[in-house]
Amino acid sequence: MGNPHQVVQPARATGTCAHSRVGCAHFSIQGSSASLDLCANHPRGRIGLRAETLDDRPPFTLLHALVHRHRIILAIAGVFCLAAGALSVLLPKTYEATAIIYLDTARTATDFDAGIAAGDLLQHDFIVSANSRPTLQEACTTPAIGCSASDLVAPETTIGKLVSASVYRGTSELAIEAKGRTPADAAALANAVAQAVIDQDSAEVIRLYQPAKDNLNKQLAQLASQMDAEQKALAASPQGSSAAAAHEAALTRLQNAYALTMTRLMDLSQRQDRLTNVATIIQPALPPSKPESPNPLLYVGAALVAGLCVGVFIALLIERFDDRIFSAEGLAKAAAIPPAFVTHDVQRLLFPKTKNAYSLALANMLARAPNIPHVLLVVAASARDYSDPVAGGLGAVAAGAGQRVTVMEFDGHSRGGAGLHPEVAGVTTIPMPEALSHSPAGVSRMQGLQGLQDGEFVLMSVPSPDVSPAALALGRSVKQSIIVATDGVTHFGDARRTADLLRESGVDVLAGILVKS
Repeated sequence: MGNPHQVVQPARATGTCAHSRVGCAHFSIQGSSASLDLCANHPRGRIGLRAETLDDRPPFTLLHALVHRHRIILAIAGVFCLAAGALSVLLPKTYEATAIIYLDTARTATDFDAGIAAGDLLQHDFIVSANSRPTLQEACTTPAIGCSASDLVAPETTIGKLVSASVYRGTSELAIEAKGRTPADAAALANAVAQAVIDQDSAEVIRLYQPAKDNLNKQLAQLASQMDAEQKALAASPQGSSAAAAHEAALTRLQNAYALTMTRLMDLSQRQDRLTNVATIIQPALPPSKPESPNPLLYVGAALVAGLCVGVFIALLIERFDDRIFSAEGLAKAAAIPPAFVTHDVQRLLFPKTKNAYSLALANMLARAPNIPHVLLVVAASARDYSDPVAGGLGAVAAGAGQRVTVMEFDGHSRGGAGLHPEVAGVTTIPMPEALSHSPAGVSRMQGLQGLQDGEFVLMSVPSPDVSPAALALGRSVKQSIIVATDGVTHFGDARRTADLLRESGVDVLAGILVKS
């Protein structure tokens, strides 16, 4: 029972047609998802008049492909995410620890600009030293680091791959990062490498300053020896003599030279001390609380992006090579006709909203025909389509308008059989014997049996020519038809072939009906 207070809104028609000097109307029903797109005087004709640009594929658009194949895209992305999640669980865990080294560049420069330049050079030297063989070999001598024989021979190819150094947050600090199988191993390796870097730098400074210090010590030794000789000569010379005065002057000169050389040696030692203490570990590495890899969020995020890209590519590929019809535009292109309307599955015909959609479709098909036909063929586009339910739906709405309707159903090709539609007043449903539809004489007898009266409307439901030649045989007497296709089931080539055969038989294809499954 319908709502007696329900207000029925009139259908509205708007739109334009892509063909010149013709009009297009879009019909929608208040409260219903059913809609209708119609183009008046749409160019249609015989096979030889079809545009040569038609290919054997439905219309292809990027947005339609993504929307239509969204399940494939989501499925592929889901598989990628599941694989990434499995890898994050199955892969061995790696921990990463970081030790921070502070570089006191003020010890190596006298002003700000020189300090910045010296700091950059010093940071570069420390970063290079972190992966050098001497540093890694020294780190291996730490008891907490268990290095193998290969690690001691070529540590840069083994544990060197687990260590990295970088500038810490753009400051005068260095971050020594090390990876390990356990948190303790990672922290021990980071601390050992950080200390080895400092020790290697100190050793390098000592090596560089050692020749100058050795030279100054040698000079001091020579001066001391000369001073001893002069003191002995002075003691042996008569007091107040010219020889004593000469030895005393020479001794004073040697003492001044000795003091100057000692000052230079002390300055050099102080500079060496400053440079050997320029780096300090201010933050030792601690065992990390969670592994650095595998990172489930990173893995799943990367897998999601990769899965979406692969899914979109596969969806576009499938959409491009899938010749099934999924839209009214695809059916119109296949049969070179305007689509009459798009309706829902036949199982929903009991709902008034869907009947209203059939009513609009039938009214517009009858209005578009040059002469109002009394007999109309309802032809399935392929062997996988069923025209009986659509014929019954059209007949029901025609009978609801007060017209006598006869629906002839072809025996045995409907999914639900003759009882699929409820009994409607004014509609007579009779089976069409297959033997009668195979010959012109049979068609004449069949029509004579019906005793058509003025105003009576006959809908003949026939299968595709792939199943039976009934449509082609009836075409000698019935000159108007509509094609019934199923969304996602009917192939583009099947609908085109059926339309071509009907036109070759002299049957005008008024429109197509696409049933949404």
